[in-house]
Amino acid sequence: MLAASSLVVLAPAMAEDLPAYVLDLPQTTVSGISSGAFMAVQFGTAHAATISGVAATAGGPYFCAGRDSWAGSGVGKVMARCMQGDPSYPAQPITDINLSDMHAAARAWSARGLNDDVSNLQRQRVWIFHGYNDGIVKRPVSDALHTWYAGLVPETQIFYKNELRAAHAQVSASCADVSGAACNPCATTGGIFINSCPDGDAGAPTYDAAGAALQLFYGPLARSASASLKGQVREFDQRPFIQRGGQPLNPIRASMADTGYLYVPAECAAGEACRLHVAFHGCEQQAGLIGKDFVTRAGFNEWADANRIVVLYPQTAATSAVPITPFNPKGCWDWWGYTDFGYDMPGHYATRDGVQISAIWRMVEKLASGGAGRVAPVATQMPDLRVVDRSADQVALAWTPVAGAAGYRIYRGEGADAGVGSVMHAVTAVTLDGPSWVDRGLQPQTTYRYLVRAVDASGTEGLSSAQLMVSTGATPPACDPYFSLAKDRVVGRNNRPTSAVCP
Repeated sequence: MLAASSLVVLAPAMAEDLPAYVLDLPQTTVSGISSGAFMAVQFGTAHAATISGVAATAGGPYFCAGRDSWAGSGVGKVMARCMQGDPSYPAQPITDINLSDMHAAARAWSARGLNDDVSNLQRQRVWIFHGYNDGIVKRPVSDALHTWYAGLVPETQIFYKNELRAAHAQVSASCADVSGAACNPCATTGGIFINSCPDGDAGAPTYDAAGAALQLFYGPLARSASASLKGQVREFDQRPFIQRGGQPLNPIRASMADTGYLYVPAECAAGEACRLHVAFHGCEQQAGLIGKDFVTRAGFNEWADANRIVVLYPQTAATSAVPITPFNPKGCWDWWGYTDFGYDMPGHYATRDGVQISAIWRMVEKLASGGAGRVAPVATQMPDLRVVDRSADQVALAWTPVAGAAGYRIYRGEGADAGVGSVMHAVTAVTLDGPSWVDRGLQPQTTYRYLVRAVDASGTEGLSSAQLMVSTGATPPACDPYFSLAKDRVVGRNNRPTSAVCP
């Protein structure tokens, strides 16, 4: 018999066909939390020629499951290596050899045409998040994800935030906008796995993970208030997109729900050119279990509404009726091979031909079938510089484009004194392309000043942005959280329940 949460999403009588819009497909971006983070990395690697940005909260490197992924049979080994937080599966480190194998797999499948050319990853911008109270996917796993990307993507395009006291959750600013929104306090694990966190000490502004990631990808953006969104959440029928070997597949056999969701800004519905963002929920966040909470509270719709971004929210379904359906009782996306058959190569699920990845790509193609459009930010006479994120040792900057600019050059000074005679030095050896840049190797709890200047084709600098001042965060405390999947609660190293969290 199917799990109760699966029954909720079967046979949706009112689901519509997936609409078509005018989309700027090369600006498509993806994000995910937990199993959704693994899926975002997989999807962004498989379709690297299209995906321009990847955001991963509590996720690990591409093909982390390795050969233990064969038909999903090695899930215990995979959890020990690629989650590391359940004492029942003693942690196994992700070694340099493991990372080398993961890089080799990505390159080999690219060379064989199973994925887009791996060289396309060089143009992606990557945002990684790990909360230091996360005892499900622990920090060494997110560290390994950062290392994996650093082998393929310029490091000034990778931002890694790891100093918030968040637990395992999608960190959202939408909860603060909506009265009575049932999101967790920052250090809480469980419930709908959507948390509200201050960006620093108590009393600091609410951290906006979706806004940080999207502005790293696209440059400075506006945000609509949650109570005044002009767009709509739409349901659609996922069934036509779920196939194997070119033949229709019952969604439950792919551990996917019959119904998926979209957020569609009013301008996109009216036929204006828009961008696309794909947001993957985590385990136990599928609509069959928590309804539309992830769709409406993850924090993306507010930014999508003000910037012509369609958001696709594909949905899994929890399954456990082996061998009729895969064993996936928590509704996770497939990052360990549970949708593969025994005759598939290990890792088939992580390629363009994987059942879930190919289904979502068909959704993307259908959404983009209304025509190709271009969404270009409005050029200005001088760049408007913005801090879009910061950590203890990094600052992520984004700026508006300048008419006629061939590139940009960043200047940095240290200290709060921005008066006459204060010294700022160029920190980019070459002129930059794109909407954002990550400054790395900074000192914790230190104030820096930045400005950006447009550079023309001859190398001559134009007008400067205003100086912008930012202080880096504190180094995260030593923290060693754990979580028992069987007990469904926070535990200590000894696997006994605890209520303790790191401050």
